[in-house]
Amino acid sequence: MVKGRVTIIKVTHYWNIMKISLIRLFWFTCLLANLLMPSLSQAQAYSARPVQLIVPYAPGGSSDVIARTLAPYLSQELGISIVISNRGGANTAVGASFLAHVPADGDTLMLADVALILNTAIHGSSSGYDPIKDFKPAVMLGSAPFVLFVPASNSSKLSEFLVKGKSGTITIANSGPGSLGHLGAELLGLRTGLKIISVPYKGAGPAMTDTLSGHVDAIFGSTASGMPLVKNNQLRALAVAAPKRLTEFPDLPTFDEFGIGGVHVLNWWGIIGPAGLSQDKSDRLYKALHKVAAQPEVQARLAALGITPTLLGSEAFSAEMKNDLNLWRRVVTDGKIKIE
Repeated sequence: MVKGRVTIIKVTHYWNIMKISLIRLFWFTCLLANLLMPSLSQAQAYSARPVQLIVPYAPGGSSDVIARTLAPYLSQELGISIVISNRGGANTAVGASFLAHVPADGDTLMLADVALILNTAIHGSSSGYDPIKDFKPAVMLGSAPFVLFVPASNSSKLSEFLVKGKSGTITIANSGPGSLGHLGAELLGLRTGLKIISVPYKGAGPAMTDTLSGHVDAIFGSTASGMPLVKNNQLRALAVAAPKRLTEFPDLPTFDEFGIGGVHVLNWWGIIGPAGLSQDKSDRLYKALHKVAAQPEVQARLAALGITPTLLGSEAFSAEMKNDLNLWRRVVTDGKIKIE
């Protein structure tokens, strides 16, 4: 009997130990799950469906090149399939109008540039969308300021070049009515008080050709299009329309340095979604693109296009868009610009 009693006591003792161990194991498992939960959440795919990335231009342009460069890296970072959809037309208004009316689930995004703002600055509500109310800016990728170029035989300094505007007129070529080059020339005229005529062409190519031949006095263009011609002694770069000098071209002064303040003509590129896109998905895009932008191939491709990586999150990107809209609306109003 004593032996049996001892056996029962031992079994009970072991059972109590086992219960304590099971309880400890349970709480340890809960703690481990809580610790791993953020990692598991981050590991989940951005979407269960393919994501459509709208490029509001025809294939082959700079925006298309940027989108197709980013897509494979962004796909890997977010665990999704990305489909590039070219919806060109009306200076990006076709693609933007489409984006404004899709569900805000993050499955449709657009690679936008400053034309998104210029359309509304010029055409108002007839552009088909409101750039501030209809979209959720997710992340600005980079920017590229315009430079004022003149034929190599022309004046070597901006101050000398502008003297002509005091007694006559200055003609500046642009790629078409309502383009950034068009409004940039109008902005320069308003800031200097000189008579500047912005001459529209059907594309940047013809505009540059006539500048090189001397049929017009100058052109506002990107560093990617103009600086190679400067190196070949075909053009001179007078000033960059940016708040500060460019790292790549430190000898190129800004308009501000000549006492002409506020002549800032910058194109930018960024990912936007429809209004209502969740902050969570916006943040995930921002974090993913930070990693993507660090890829050597991406950096090389952006540099070739004259784009300086300038990653801004949703709030800062939104503020940039609002500032641009206010600036170009004033230029359109004060310059009495009307485009049919």
